[in-house]
Order: sequence, then C-alpha cells, then structure tokens
Amino acid sequence: MTTHEERRATRRLFVRRNFFWLFPLGAVVGTGLFIGFGFLVAWLWRVTLGDIFGLKPISFWQAWGLVLLSQILFKANMQRSVAAGRVHRRHCEPAVDPAGPSLGA
Repeated sequence: MTTHEERRATRRLFVRRNFFWLFPLGAVVGTGLFIGFGFLVAWLWRVTLGDIFGLKPISFWQAWGLVLLSQILFKANMQRSVAAGRVHRRHCEPAVDPAGPSLGA
C-alpha cells in the first residue's frame, strides 16, 4: 500500500508530463460544457415554461443568469455547512478506550 506522499508525487509527475495537452483539453471541454449547459437551460425554459405559462424564450446569457441566481438562492449556505459538518465529525469523534468500557467506579 502506498502512502499519501507517494500518491501525491505520482499525481504531480503525471500532471507535469501531460500538462501541455491536459490544459488545452480542459479548456476546450470546459468551454463546451459552459456553452452546452447555457443552451440546455434556455431550451428547457422555452420548452417547459413557454408552453405552460406562455412566457417568451430567454437568451443564452439570461439562462446563465438564472443558473447563477439559483446557485445564490438555493446553494449559497449549503456548501459551508456540509463541509464544516464533515470536518467536525472527522476530528471530533469520541476516543475509544483500548481496555474497553469500565464497569464500575
């Protein structure tokens, strides 16, 4: 079994060796996801809310505005509380006595 430091060194070496094609690939994939997600939200708005409530279609940037607004309204405080709870549970577990529980005294 490898230690954390060995795995970290292996990951760093992989990134250093492959940086010249990983960075452009990540930029292309990230841009594609950004554009695709924006058009997906705009299309879903047009298909669902346009038909149900008779609302006009929205643009690509309005769709991203809705995504950002929903993140602010619905997920703004969830990230901190979940992360803090996870850290709290990991570091504050009660210590277990190796001799077992005491029955008296």
